[in-house]
Amino acid sequence: MVSSHVPPRKCLVSVKDLDGITHSVTVSGTTLFEAAAAAIALFRQEGWASAALTKNAVLRIEVQLPPVVHDVPLKAVDRWVNGPSVSPRDEAAKRQIRGSRIADGGP
Repeated sequence: MVSSHVPPRKCLVSVKDLDGITHSVTVSGTTLFEAAAAAIALFRQEGWASAALTKNAVLRIEVQLPPVVHDVPLKAVDRWVNGPSVSPRDEAAKRQIRGSRIADGGP
């Protein structure tokens, strides 16, 4: 999140209050500063925030990239393991898998 050319991303923004308690909110922003500003606006709605949000406060901003989930049928894995390799690295990986019990359905 360095440029405004990226789409808005969800961010988990956290800050510690004077008692050491961490408070977090989820916001969206196209830059770190945009996410920080949105979080500060939400934090300031809380009573603890006025004392905690000083110029020395540090916001922790975790960019929540969207997870990628794939459903891969076992037969597709078997076809890949036993099919032609596209590179020496690919072949080495397949050879290692063929030598394991994973390839033959073992635990």
